[in-house]
Amino acid sequence: MSASQKHAWFNLTVVAATVVTVLALVPMLGPGAQGGFALLGLLGLGPIFFRRRAGVVVADERDLEIQRRSMLIAYVVFWLAFVIACVSLPAFYGWRGSVPVAVVQSSVWCAWILVVGVASIATLSMDRLGEADAS
Repeated sequence: MSASQKHAWFNLTVVAATVVTVLALVPMLGPGAQGGFALLGLLGLGPIFFRRRAGVVVADERDLEIQRRSMLIAYVVFWLAFVIACVSLPAFYGWRGSVPVAVVQSSVWCAWILVVGVASIATLSMDRLGEADAS
């Protein structure tokens, strides 16, 4: 398994753990459940998968191209979701109403989860497709 695949699986694990934690805390803490988003700080450990080792190629041009394409896919999905959310929020809160602060605050973290999750899934799927083509 390549370093980029390990990184993608790690990201998906952190994202899943964060979502489960926040959803488990919502019934008890309400808006205070946003503290569960702190688990996203574990994403900062991702560069460990790309540390250099003597005589081992950690990432090549193919891995970099997969990473570039997966981030492009993730940001396309993010902007689509952002536009859909902006257009649909008035239907939930009324045309003259205001959006609650908790929704605005958690939307930032949900957007980050969306970008990281989609990029990781795209990385894993493109890596698998490439393996099938190369053999």
